[in-house]
Amino acid sequence: MKKTQKKHIQVKNKKVLTFVALLCVVCTLISATGCRYVTEVVNRQEVVEHKIVITQADKSGLPDYVADLVKLDEVFRAYSYDGYDEELFGEMLLKYYIAATGDMFAEYMNAEEYEAYNTESTGEFVGIGVSIIDTLLEINGYNYKTLQVISVFENSPALEGGVKVGDHIVYAGGGEDSELVDALGYDQALNKMRGEEGTVAEFTVYRPDKSEISGFKIIEFAIERKKVITESVRYRISASDSKVGIVNITGFDQTTATQFKKAVNALIKSGCEYFVFDVRNNPGGNLLSIEAVLSYFLQRNDLIIGIEYGDGTSAADYVSPVNYGPQYEGFNVAYNEIGMYRDLKSVVLTNANTASAAELFTATLRDYELAKVVGEKTYGKGCMQTIVPLKEYGLEGALRVTTAMYFSASRKIYHEIGIEPDYAVALPEEAYEYNFFVLPEELDTQLQKAIEIVKGEQ
Repeated sequence: MKKTQKKHIQVKNKKVLTFVALLCVVCTLISATGCRYVTEVVNRQEVVEHKIVITQADKSGLPDYVADLVKLDEVFRAYSYDGYDEELFGEMLLKYYIAATGDMFAEYMNAEEYEAYNTESTGEFVGIGVSIIDTLLEINGYNYKTLQVISVFENSPALEGGVKVGDHIVYAGGGEDSELVDALGYDQALNKMRGEEGTVAEFTVYRPDKSEISGFKIIEFAIERKKVITESVRYRISASDSKVGIVNITGFDQTTATQFKKAVNALIKSGCEYFVFDVRNNPGGNLLSIEAVLSYFLQRNDLIIGIEYGDGTSAADYVSPVNYGPQYEGFNVAYNEIGMYRDLKSVVLTNANTASAAELFTATLRDYELAKVVGEKTYGKGCMQTIVPLKEYGLEGALRVTTAMYFSASRKIYHEIGIEPDYAVALPEEAYEYNFFVLPEELDTQLQKAIEIVKGEQ
């Protein structure tokens, strides 16, 4: 069993947006970023600890810009009529300082943001348990902006309450508080849907129904918000071939490995012989999560990831059974799980928004000749961020900072370059009329090519 320490490493692309919003807590995500606050293993941690040691420097030797800031502050105070909110000023100063460092993935999180980020790391959130997209629905000849349900989570209040995939949320709120999503706009509509555990989310959906004269069944819902588990993996059998299973991975968090195993095993049980692992629009995620998933394909002692730090030191992680305990059960890998999917006939589907941990997934399967890559060149993020809690340094919140570059088994560098697919395929123009998550299979030329390749029909 690997021992763990108290710092946190993540593989994440904060600039790539996902299209999925987790209703009632969407803004804490996806982006997408959660599930990065788990402990790291010692062989990587020792290097990180060395890099973030803080020394008490002589304040007289502070950079000139600090003295300039003090002077500018004095001038502002002398001339300003209203003055300013010092607490807000201090927080924003820290944020803009980090933003101005040139580290495009660095970020200062205040205490509230850090707490939300940590909560997200468990794969849990408070809501009704659906994924939604912003889309248009024609009602009586007019197009209205709605929130369309694209998945309903297992064991969720939404599933229990009868919400279905394909439902369009047209009104947010209930009774006199009910407002058109089209009038509210996407963000405000989501705000009305959010709430604390135990409160009720009220909304009205239009469900397509050909038996109704209007073409829709109008249903009002009042569903209690509860803690639910995020859905980072969705799966289905191809509409064109019942032997092909499609596994869509939207991110790598503490739920991913468990959900991935469930998806693949269910498809195998259904008779699927070929697999498409779709990581299009996947922005990345947690290092331990991607290591767990890759362990299912690799052999014991295979290199998963190599890491190089700015001071010239390096580290590497290899496939082995790991047990981080029940708190991080989603990252545990049993001995008999290593290599269990190695013989699957599979292909990886990518696009320009495939980033970070999703790129590591792609590169590793190709490096070990376990899958071909189909689609578009990936985003190109091969650097790693460390989450540094700031409490021990007398500050609130946490700092995310780039601490290392990483590489897969081939040692090919794809940072700021991207991964070129083995088979480059673009989507047709008409495909862009649809949201990616409801793109019909007959228009998804990338998926069609992936199926062709994995079946050996090229």
